[in-house]
Amino acid sequence: MGQVPLQALRLTIAKKAKTIINFFINCNFLLNQTNKISSLLSNFNLVDFIAKNKHTTASEYILGYKGNQNKLNWYLAEQLIIYPKAKHKIPAFVQKYCWFTQKSYEQASSQLSAIYKSKLISGKTCLDLSGGLGVDDWAFSQTFDKVISLDPDLELNEMVRFNFEKLEIKNCERLDSTAEKYLENCKDMFDLIYLDADRRITGKRSFQLSDGAPNYEELAPKINALGRNILLKLSPLADIHYLIKNLSPIKTIIVISVQQEVKEILVLLEPGNLTYVNIKAVDIDEKKDLQSFSGTPSQIIETPIVELPGFFFEPAPSVIKAGLSIAYANHLHLNQLAQNTAFYIGLNPIKKFMGRQFTIVNSFEFSKSKFNNYLKTQQIQQANITRRNFNLSVEELRKSFKIKEGGDDYLFFGTLQNGTKMVYHCRK
Repeated sequence: MGQVPLQALRLTIAKKAKTIINFFINCNFLLNQTNKISSLLSNFNLVDFIAKNKHTTASEYILGYKGNQNKLNWYLAEQLIIYPKAKHKIPAFVQKYCWFTQKSYEQASSQLSAIYKSKLISGKTCLDLSGGLGVDDWAFSQTFDKVISLDPDLELNEMVRFNFEKLEIKNCERLDSTAEKYLENCKDMFDLIYLDADRRITGKRSFQLSDGAPNYEELAPKINALGRNILLKLSPLADIHYLIKNLSPIKTIIVISVQQEVKEILVLLEPGNLTYVNIKAVDIDEKKDLQSFSGTPSQIIETPIVELPGFFFEPAPSVIKAGLSIAYANHLHLNQLAQNTAFYIGLNPIKKFMGRQFTIVNSFEFSKSKFNNYLKTQQIQQANITRRNFNLSVEELRKSFKIKEGGDDYLFFGTLQNGTKMVYHCRK
């Protein structure tokens, strides 16, 4: 069939269009260039499609084309799923009407974290061993003269190259290659080698360095030989102590939280660096303001635990994950409730605080009867509940005391250093 002249093949298609096209699509054959993803995408007006279908769900769209095997329809359905979310996560890509796939979007960095990463190191060359959707490549292209990006997914790479044209990125080259194959014969030095390994290769999320693809532990000798700096993006659930023990030479560990959720952990390695490990917490709030705090994990609470009227503080998740909650409390002269209870109290509000702060309405030692009476007296039937180092879960508290979620009241449950269980009733 590969020997049939192209013109004759086109005439055959013209006579039996629906039958033959559906046959070839179902069999995953590429008839000619018009069947390539990049051609399908470039010949379609995505701007009009998104505008006309902004109220259409992906399932409604697919049902409307039931029986139609055109591959483009599946891509269009994915855009309907992703675009409402992507406008918040990757606005630059949405503004240029880029294309997405579900898997590449889910694994992609947010625009804010990608930009932050790109400012850690700059230089002439950057090698991205795990290109994916290309959000990090887009950011690195603004701080490096040239970016080489690798991914073995040929179809995704076509889409990414098409997106790069829309984004007017001219200094990033996407190659169809695995990291292992590329590094095998590579002798070039890079100012930065970046790796965001796929941690779901077995169908389950893994947090071990050896379980990712590409496998950093196997590639480490080659990466360390070619990279002046190495940046690893790791799972937000990775253990900081495990990283310090198993990675070297670490220059900085950075924990990033966005809108009260830890999104990623970055480890910056610098071959030959023998200095102590710097740990940094970075928090990006709903206004996209970025704050950071660097320090050394501490177990010493410098200020005594005393009951203070005034203000209640919940540090950003990145501060807690980085093990810097006590150091941050000491830095701000706040009282942390206990070593294992990352809540603070203080006399005054703090203008630039990494986390959330509230006015304390009341606080008291927790008992079921006392708390139940308090709810009745204050007529609280709805509240936002957070607990740390407390024997009851949020679900158990809601069920036991019949508290609905939401509202203007905030209830914080924690344990003091002496073991006393406390409840703090707060408002923003």
